[in-house]
Amino acid sequence: MTENQHASDNRHHLAIWCRAEIFTFGALTTPPPPEITPASLKSIVKYMKKSNTAGYPKMNYMLWRHIACSKLHMSEELAWMYFETYGVLTNTLAQRRIQTDIQMAKANSTAEIERLKDSRKVDSLAFILLLFLQSFHQIDLKSTLSRDEWPNRKRNSDLDARKNRIYDEQSHQLFIQAHLDDLLNIVSETSESNNNENVQSATLSMDAVIALSYIFEGTLHDSLRKIVPLHVIIQNSSIQHEIGINKSIVPFKNLSNLIRRSLIANPFQVGQTMKRGTLLPLPFNNPTHEQRSGRVLCNSNFADESHRFVLMTMINRSLSDQQSTDIINAEFRIHRCSYSYIYILAPLRCVEVRKCHNVTIVLGTVETTLKVTDCENVSVSAVCRRLLISQCRSSSFYIHTPTRPLIQLNCASLLFAPYNASHVELPEQMERAGLCKELNLWNKPLVTHPAGYVDEQPWSLLPPDDFYPISSIRLEDQQTVDRKIQEGKSGS
Repeated sequence: MTENQHASDNRHHLAIWCRAEIFTFGALTTPPPPEITPASLKSIVKYMKKSNTAGYPKMNYMLWRHIACSKLHMSEELAWMYFETYGVLTNTLAQRRIQTDIQMAKANSTAEIERLKDSRKVDSLAFILLLFLQSFHQIDLKSTLSRDEWPNRKRNSDLDARKNRIYDEQSHQLFIQAHLDDLLNIVSETSESNNNENVQSATLSMDAVIALSYIFEGTLHDSLRKIVPLHVIIQNSSIQHEIGINKSIVPFKNLSNLIRRSLIANPFQVGQTMKRGTLLPLPFNNPTHEQRSGRVLCNSNFADESHRFVLMTMINRSLSDQQSTDIINAEFRIHRCSYSYIYILAPLRCVEVRKCHNVTIVLGTVETTLKVTDCENVSVSAVCRRLLISQCRSSSFYIHTPTRPLIQLNCASLLFAPYNASHVELPEQMERAGLCKELNLWNKPLVTHPAGYVDEQPWSLLPPDDFYPISSIRLEDQQTVDRKIQEGKSGS
């Protein structure tokens, strides 16, 4: 096989996609400060590189706080929130997370807490790329497309509606396609201007490509079991020859073309899980209950453990206890469930609860982020590293978390209380997830609003007299569940 044939063969098999968690849990729905633009981020990169060990290749919080507050006009709370968001989404040893949290819990003064914060570091370029992704919801690409793709239809055209549905992973792909050059330019070796002449001659260092691996991964083969980050992909000899890498210097234009040509929607998320995934059993599923469309699907039949995704959708009037080994350490989405009791005590990597109402959800440990969006009258119990809440009302959160719960736009009547569940494996699960019992900021929510936005206080603490612990989790018979559901409906 000739060299050109070899390169052509790799192009045929190469696929690159966006890491979904960075968008789903890292791109916050609150619009970023208007000062965060591609040009300002490019300037920050140059400033970091001039700051020696404080800013590059890792940046400490002290320098970021100065940049955020002085240059981008952020509050210190918001600056720390973005800095902490990056830490939540990176792979850090569990014991190291626990040690850091215990140090924060033992701090006796504000000065000591600030000293501990100042010692924290992030990967400079990858952190700046995360800031760029904050514009994802501001641009609102998905809403624009949805208005075109989801016209009002009659029920008998549901099949056509499914074909035209825009899934989250497709929105991520379209965003990158529209803004790829801006993304690459921020970490490239060019001036702030992004004119055609600069792009033609610009280059990226290998450090920049490693930072891009925070967003991009893929495969050089057709197998979805062999996933590697972007910087590993371009180390392939035929890819290096194709894009013209010379002494770890990567041509901007060639890398941009490679990504555009190979970019696909994330193959492990909702679309492919619904198409190719396996059904998990629904406990107490019988003809007397409205489970015609309720499903729990998992991609474990085609995904490796680090890309495990589970979708629970349309569960109605049911009690569901998910204990399958397929869900352990998975990304779990609970979608459009109502009037149900859902228990998931297996350890999970991250969880999103979306468009649910009148549901009680009891979770064990969530290693990174629990996100609750567009819900009403829900009760959520969980141990998690971070809690994100957006567009929710009349809901209760029983939480153990070492970070401040983040309340974003359009929330009202939220109650917060300490975690109220317990089970035998909880201490071991917390240790494996890097969560300690000493630090719990459940009662210190942070409300984030765009500049100039004024809103009533959307949260309060649950009165102690109303707090009830769940001392043990047991599955009740279906008749008891029915009675509780009917009581909930009549009281709502």
